[in-house]
Amino acid sequence: MKHLLYILLVFGSIHVQSQDPQFTQFYANSLHLNPALAGKDLSPRFHSGYRNQWPEIENAYITYNLEYDQFIDKIHGGLGVQFLYDKTAGGIFNTAILGLSYAYQLKLSKGWSVNFALKGNFVQKSIDWSRTIWGDQIDPVRGVVYNTNQLQGQNANYFDAASGLVVFSPKFFGGVAVNHLTRPNESLFFNNNQEEQIPIRTTLHAGYKIMVLRNGLFHKALYISPNLLFDLQSNLKQLNFGSYFVDGILAFGVWYRHTAFLNPSGDEFQWQDALVLMAGIEANKMRIGYSYDLNLSSLVRSSLGSHEISITFDLPNKEKKSDKYRVIFCPVF
Repeated sequence: MKHLLYILLVFGSIHVQSQDPQFTQFYANSLHLNPALAGKDLSPRFHSGYRNQWPEIENAYITYNLEYDQFIDKIHGGLGVQFLYDKTAGGIFNTAILGLSYAYQLKLSKGWSVNFALKGNFVQKSIDWSRTIWGDQIDPVRGVVYNTNQLQGQNANYFDAASGLVVFSPKFFGGVAVNHLTRPNESLFFNNNQEEQIPIRTTLHAGYKIMVLRNGLFHKALYISPNLLFDLQSNLKQLNFGSYFVDGILAFGVWYRHTAFLNPSGDEFQWQDALVLMAGIEANKMRIGYSYDLNLSSLVRSSLGSHEISITFDLPNKEKKSDKYRVIFCPVF
């Protein structure tokens, strides 16, 4: 496979609609998962993430993500800034996102709180037109020899909006995020139409913290946290379920990801997509996580899975923490 987008752009009449970048370490990339997680630690947090999906297929998808967020008592909530850059097919198709999030925290009862959030994204999508091949350039015998008559497009620049909610207690957390509320048009061609509107993406996520030992191997709490995440965007349905195992400074995770519930005949459950293995370490206010997606479909023979690395710093908090607000005790990877 020389270039993924060569195949797509040769057939210019076919409608192609992109999907949002996905991360395996959901909670490390928390602003991407749900804007209601902005300021979740009640202290400043800086995060950097890198994902290389299917590296053997010409660097099919490479995604970089930077996040900064902190909780501010005066505004009763957290502020977050995110910059994401996604490269497809070695940089033929690129997406850059600058997002701003605000999450308002409200205490519901002695043990329960809720965060409400809004997020605004400024997005640019672009194609390197010099590296594309169109159908009218190809001679059946001599190959690519003609100039194209296709009108090349331009960058797609637009504003997008999202919202989120997280309900949490010291042991439970559950949330919902809704992206692309404005249904922006992402067409890169001059003949824009309504079919190019981005479909709304809805994400549901939840988890529970089960204490096993108060004093584990590293003299800190040892606990298990089963989690699930369900993503729905147009015809894409993705279910993730698994558990984190945390003992002081060390964390391990095992997940299963499923993206189709019926086979083509529509009558049988199929195991497919990926088994995810994750490991992380936390020391001196720094967290480093690594995860590997082992493909379970026929793609495993050519893609060699997906790699993801996250590095997060908890920065010193100059403000004195107030008892009025609470930390969201969700996983950190």
